[in-house]
Amino acid sequence: MTSGDYRKQGDNGTASDDRSRPYHHGDLRAALIQAGLAILAEEGVQALTLRAAARRAGVSHNAPYRHFADKEALLAAIAEEGFDELARRLEEARARSHLSAQVQLEETGWTYVQFALTHPDHVRVMFGSLISDPQAYPSLRAAGARAFNPLIEILRAGQGTGTVIAGNPRQLAFSAWAMVHGLALLLIERQLPHDLLAAESVESLVRLSLRQHYEGLGLHA
Repeated sequence: MTSGDYRKQGDNGTASDDRSRPYHHGDLRAALIQAGLAILAEEGVQALTLRAAARRAGVSHNAPYRHFADKEALLAAIAEEGFDELARRLEEARARSHLSAQVQLEETGWTYVQFALTHPDHVRVMFGSLISDPQAYPSLRAAGARAFNPLIEILRAGQGTGTVIAGNPRQLAFSAWAMVHGLALLLIERQLPHDLLAAESVESLVRLSLRQHYEGLGLHA
């Protein structure tokens, strides 16, 4: 591939002055996702366009269309990357905590909150309304299911050992997820009362909330 392969040509056959830069990334898709995240963090969603992502990534303004049909497709890819990373972290936390279901749920819950605190822009895209129809992106749906699955499996295993109340494990998982997700959003949006945060570390506060909730599921250490 030569440096001019993707350079737009002007009427005189020379490179046009639209500042279209040649594609030079080893992974254009990943570069555009990172560029999109940077724009979201620094300027907000209103500033995110494929052209802006291309400019940030240092490629021609036509290059993003090799991977993304429009801005929403880029947002879907950002969300998918977030779910993939979250799924990886949750599986690792589950594998580290091979004792009781309660321990596994507490560790994966804290891992979820840590992910939200370190990846707030991912989380806002993953769970916000920026993607009008998530069902239109099968790989995004699959990534979301992979991130949710560890919670279901922990609860199912706990039911098998008699330490988790009976019921549909998917419904129980939704209840547990909703509580953890609410905590995560309160933290990333800085909505927790200052006196609570002054009295406890974030981790201590989160773990206490997790234990209190999971006790309601009939869990016993």
